[in-house]
Amino acid sequence: MIIVAILWFCLMTYLSHQDGEHTGKTSRTLAMLFIGENQDQIEIVNMWLRKIAHVLVFFVLTILVIVTMKVYQNAYYIYAIIFICLWAFVDEVTKLKIQGRHFSLFDVGLNLIGVIMGLLVIYFFS
Repeated sequence: MIIVAILWFCLMTYLSHQDGEHTGKTSRTLAMLFIGENQDQIEIVNMWLRKIAHVLVFFVLTILVIVTMKVYQNAYYIYAIIFICLWAFVDEVTKLKIQGRHFSLFDVGLNLIGVIMGLLVIYFFS
């Protein structure tokens, strides 16, 4: 399970640190898969996909890390939660150095919503 959590962290970090051109191309391609070639709607769906992605990747990361800690009977959940919350911020700060990307407190908030949702799922379903 720890391998899955590490791989997810690496994947989300890789995708998050692509330059603006590549990340835009990826999200527009996904938008086209959902709605086809309608150019008017692609940008709207693209925007929503990009916002939902913030929540989703941190939601999955939180669940994977907490479940991994439970499997290994590690009781230091608070440190994992602190790390994930810090990464939710640091991940955005590092985008300042990436061409075509920007820092957004709103996106940090979306990341943290994903963490909270993951914690709630763990709390209510375990």
